[in-house]
Amino acid sequence: MIRLLTFDLDNTLWETETVVAAAELTLLEWLKVNAPLFVERLDAEARRHLRKEVLATDPDLSHRVTALRIAILELGLRKAGYAEDQLKELAQRGFDVFLEARHAVTFFPHVENLLQQLAPRYQLATISNGNADVRRLGLEQYFSIIVSADDIGRSKPDPAPFLAALERASAEPAETLHIGDHPVDDMQGAQAVGLHTLWFNRLGLPWPDQPRPHGEVRCLSEIPEWLQRYDIGTLEPRSGT
Repeated sequence: MIRLLTFDLDNTLWETETVVAAAELTLLEWLKVNAPLFVERLDAEARRHLRKEVLATDPDLSHRVTALRIAILELGLRKAGYAEDQLKELAQRGFDVFLEARHAVTFFPHVENLLQQLAPRYQLATISNGNADVRRLGLEQYFSIIVSADDIGRSKPDPAPFLAALERASAEPAETLHIGDHPVDDMQGAQAVGLHTLWFNRLGLPWPDQPRPHGEVRCLSEIPEWLQRYDIGTLEPRSGT
C-alpha cells in the first residue's frame, strides 16, 4: 500500500522554461542598472560561456543550481572589473532578484485541489533538481518533507535525493510512489531505488525506449482515482518498453 507520495516540481506542478527565461531577463535588467559593467564588458556570448568556465573548475556545482548561479554571477562580475568585496554583495543581490522572479509560476490546473485531496491520506514530499521552493508558493502546508539537489548535493536521477526523502519519511521504497514528468530524472531515477512511479505526461509525448513507469496520467486531476485503483490492485504495473 502506498503511504508516501514524492512529487517533482518543475514541469510537474507548473511550467518552468518560460518562467526561468523571464527571470533571467529580469536579472539582466537589474544588472544593467546595478552592475552596468557586467553588461557593458561581457557580451551575450561571453555571458553564456561563464557557465562552462564555472563548471570546468567545479563540476559538482551542476547538482546545486543556486550555488552555480551565484558562482556564475561572481565570475562575470570579476571579469567585468568589480572588486571582490563588491562582487560578492552584487552577486547575492542579483541572485535574490532572479529567485524572486523564478517563483512567479502559474500552477497547472488542479494543483491545489489535488494536494488538498491527497494530504489527508498520504505523506507528501517534494524532490526537485531546481531551486523553486513550495514554501515561497503557499503550498508548504501540504508537504512534510522537502528535498532539493541544492541541499543534497546530488540531482535526480542519482539515488541520493530519493533515498533522502525515504529516510526523512521513515518510509520504504515499496510504499512510496514518485510522480514526475521526466522519463530519466524522475521515472528512471525512482525505479532504480525501488519506488513505484507515475509519469505525468501533460503533453502526450511518446515513451522512450526504456522500462515503463507503473502508470501514466495526462492531467493532475486523474491522480487520486489512479492511486485508489492502484492501491487496491485493480491496476497492474506496466511492464516492457
